[in-house]
Amino acid sequence: MCLYLALASLPLCAQVQPANPYSLPPAPATTCPCDDGGYWIISARHLDGELGCSRCQHFAVWRYSCDGQGRVATISEFLASLSPQLPVCFMMHGSFVDWETVRQDSWQTNRWLRSGAPHMPVHVVFFTWPSDDTPRIWLPIDVHILGRRAARHGFYVAELISMIPNDHPISLVGHSHGARMVASTLHVLGGGQVENVAFQGGPYQQHRLRAVFAAAAFDHNWLNPGQIYDHAIHRPEGILNLMNRRDLALGFYPLHRPLTTTAAAARSGFTDRDRARIGGLHEKIVDYDITPRVRRGHIWPHYYSDSGIAQVIAPYALFADRPAMISATEPAETHVASQVSHNTRD
Repeated sequence: MCLYLALASLPLCAQVQPANPYSLPPAPATTCPCDDGGYWIISARHLDGELGCSRCQHFAVWRYSCDGQGRVATISEFLASLSPQLPVCFMMHGSFVDWETVRQDSWQTNRWLRSGAPHMPVHVVFFTWPSDDTPRIWLPIDVHILGRRAARHGFYVAELISMIPNDHPISLVGHSHGARMVASTLHVLGGGQVENVAFQGGPYQQHRLRAVFAAAAFDHNWLNPGQIYDHAIHRPEGILNLMNRRDLALGFYPLHRPLTTTAAAARSGFTDRDRARIGGLHEKIVDYDITPRVRRGHIWPHYYSDSGIAQVIAPYALFADRPAMISATEPAETHVASQVSHNTRD
């Protein structure tokens, strides 16, 4: 385990509050009984990350049952399995995640995600990318390389989304550099470019979109006009940014670019200055503080070990109309929403 992530492997706190879903449009109506609780893993780990080239037919695909039993499948089988109007939730992991960890975490995450709103059927897809094969010469350099790689793979996710019929709402949940991949995906779907390459699109480009950033490892101002992902805010109905002001790993985030002090979005949230520059569209973004729950933690198990966080993200990840109520056994004060819409730090 890389030192960067090992620093973050600290205990969880005990409480979290349900999120206010802000003013999201209503969830799509569905009576589909076809969701079997299983999930898919779609892999681009063997691909080169080249931009502007179609790669969907080259993805490796596995289909898993709800008990974690998997078999090899195809993109065509995945697309044919989609029940009309059912949301599709894409999960993107962060850096330094090997294949075996993907397999283990996907089963745990699928159960955790669905626990946030058990009544809401959903198709769950884990998109995996080559995040563990850098030279490991110096950690900040590795982090920089992997961040750029995550952004490039956002093209592949956008291509995959464009093959799904428009009646399927799409949610994107990214952890650490996976959150950067989500931002990149939204950016190119919104008409932006990554490394001066624009997404050419596919047959379907009118989906409802929602997104969740968890432990987001990208600069808090990168959604501002003129910045690297300034088109990311255009398409989605809403973005939930899970803030952790004490994330130990992200405390070292500025080291990936010497001579800068810009905090990661997960540490600072989107500041008042960011929101002023974004303008009216900033109302789509909700900063939600989970610091009391995760404390110094960063790695993904700190999130999927906590059913309360699954409830927090359910309106965004599962298109649930409202968050599930927190257990009546928790203290009354935990029912008070802790939505942080603004913060004054740069």
